Amino acid sequence: MWIVDLSRVEGQRLVAVIGALFVHGSDAPELSHVWLRLESVTLLVRVAADWTLRIEPDEPEESYTMPEWDSRVDVVPASDGVPFVRHVGERLVRVVEWFDVEDHDELMEAEFVFDTGSVVAWSFGGDLHLAGGHERVLGGGDPAR
Repeated sequence: MWIVDLSRVEGQRLVAVIGALFVHGSDAPELSHVWLRLESVTLLVRVAADWTLRIEPDEPEESYTMPEWDSRVDVVPASDGVPFVRHVGERLVRVVEWFDVEDHDELMEAEFVFDTGSVVAWSFGGDLHLAGGHERVLGGGDPAR
């Protein structure tokens, strides 16, 4: 397994966010992968076949169809509903990773901390989940003010 030293990307600006949307038949699209384009590298955030979270350098792939399953994967700029999008243009301050307590090589969750807030990515049930974390005010202070 490829282990990425995420401290090497700290301080870089988030330039773009690309999503892979899995579409089956007429079902609503589901975000399956997300690419974070930073100033000098693009990181893929995904859930692997073993249900662990993976963060690795990778470039977005092309969209493709799976006609035998009446499905397709659309690789497109991420919509505003993807929590990373609100941080485009901001510095990635740090990434905090949480590993499985029994297998320290299995990444289960990661918090991406940006200038004004954070995004948490985790694996659950074999799916990628994303949520906006604590929102911060530039320069510190109480965000409720």
